[in-house]
Amino acid sequence: MAKQASIEDLLKQVEEAVAALEGGELPLEEALARYEAGLKAVRGAKTQLDRYAARLEELKADPADG
Repeated sequence: MAKQASIEDLLKQVEEAVAALEGGELPLEEALARYEAGLKAVRGAKTQLDRYAARLEELKADPADG
């Protein structure tokens, strides 16, 4: 199984995709590929953040852990 990218890596990928798209110099196919890569990174980051939020809620609710 491949190692999951860190949230920091995913956010960096999003920033790079946005910067490339904002430049306005990409051919259409490459712009679409960058957009797709950025969107995939956003979804991965959201999934990780949702897991972290769920874990925090578990920790707050479980008095045995605190």
